[in-house]
Amino acid sequence: MESAENTAGDKPGGSLQQTSRNVSVVWKYFTKDESSNSVTCKICKSVLKYNKNTSAMHMHLKRHPLMLAEEGQPKLHVQQSISAFTKRPAVTERRRQQITNLLVDFIVKDIRPLAAVHGDGFRDLLNFFEPGYNVPSYNTLWNAIAHQYDNLHENISEEMKGQSVSLTTDLWTSSTMEPYITVTAHYVTDSWQLKARVLCIAMMPERHTAVNIADRLSKIISEWGIQVFCTVHDNASNMNLAMELCEMFPHDLGCTGHTLQLAVKAGLVLPEVVKAVDAARRVVSHFRHSSLASCALKQRQEQLGVKSNKLQTDCPVRWNSTFVMLQRLFEQRIAVQSVLADEAVTKSSVQKSLAMRASQWELVEQLIPVLQPLAKATEIMCGELHVGLSFIYPVIFNMISNTLCVEESDLAAVRTFKNTVRQQLETRFKLRSEDLTESIPIVACMLDPRFKHLQFIPKN
Repeated sequence: MESAENTAGDKPGGSLQQTSRNVSVVWKYFTKDESSNSVTCKICKSVLKYNKNTSAMHMHLKRHPLMLAEEGQPKLHVQQSISAFTKRPAVTERRRQQITNLLVDFIVKDIRPLAAVHGDGFRDLLNFFEPGYNVPSYNTLWNAIAHQYDNLHENISEEMKGQSVSLTTDLWTSSTMEPYITVTAHYVTDSWQLKARVLCIAMMPERHTAVNIADRLSKIISEWGIQVFCTVHDNASNMNLAMELCEMFPHDLGCTGHTLQLAVKAGLVLPEVVKAVDAARRVVSHFRHSSLASCALKQRQEQLGVKSNKLQTDCPVRWNSTFVMLQRLFEQRIAVQSVLADEAVTKSSVQKSLAMRASQWELVEQLIPVLQPLAKATEIMCGELHVGLSFIYPVIFNMISNTLCVEESDLAAVRTFKNTVRQQLETRFKLRSEDLTESIPIVACMLDPRFKHLQFIPKN
């Protein structure tokens, strides 16, 4: 070995092909200096002491792996490539089925179109995690969805067997003007868990008469083979009549959230309230449609140190969105008025049309604390898994005795609003009816330990 190294030392610039087979490869990158017993690195010109072995040179070459790779020389330490490291074994049939089931869950749970799993981006993502899996065709996925539906239908039917089931139903129109009917079942399992299951979302192209509605609901109930105790629906006349025509519904109840909506809207259509709400809506619409005003509002919010919340417009079919609009506008009142008063942002003609009077701001300020608990009650009553029949009358009586109680400091318009909404609630919920204590919600209160003493009901 020593003679071989000496031979290489005599020809430090020689190639590997010219040296002995036993000569170390490190001599390709070092020059030997016989006079000082040292070697010099050809790559970085570092000088190392040479003691007739190549250990120090091997250690030094670890500092230059990239340079060695670029020159096409054999690597001293070859690492496994990324592709080899991430290479997965072949996909088994069991795993293939598991991935397909997860794709079906992705489509169903997130309400995605079938085309979502056939996009290039989704395929690239799936190929990175599971290269050996091919996305099934549309027909295969559709058959898998249908199979999953059949299994779920069977499991839910078995779970509801023998249970007293209540339904909620609604007729609605999609954004493409297609009519639909939705039916949801509510029941308590043997382990005392409250469940909500959507039994049907189907198109209903026929006329929405009481007879057609009752016929469609009867078919859905027969298909699932359930025993219905009570049906909750909106207050439309055709729906009320359908409940009377269908023999499968022993009891029915108007939707509390919808009834609250009708009662509050009766107060929102009062002349003074309408003027204030319309004025607020014009201001919000201006900021929603003017990028200049919107940017200026954001700058004013930063200067004034207020929350950078955007103004919210309201939706005609959801009264609580009107409350959100008024609340957000009043919260940003100073910033909004500052932008509207700036002629560099808002033209003088626009300023006059958008200016809200001081009396309207005062009315909005007094309406907000009245509308807030009403909006919260509406939100609670629209829940699925946290509200029951026993909640209805405690909430309604609380609204009447507290929120809608007229105070001396109230403006005339606020007093009229409170009186109007209170009368609407008393009429629609039949609070002065002689047989109130025989209604289903009151019976539910009697059975609920939280309300069983019925302390919220007046003694008379």
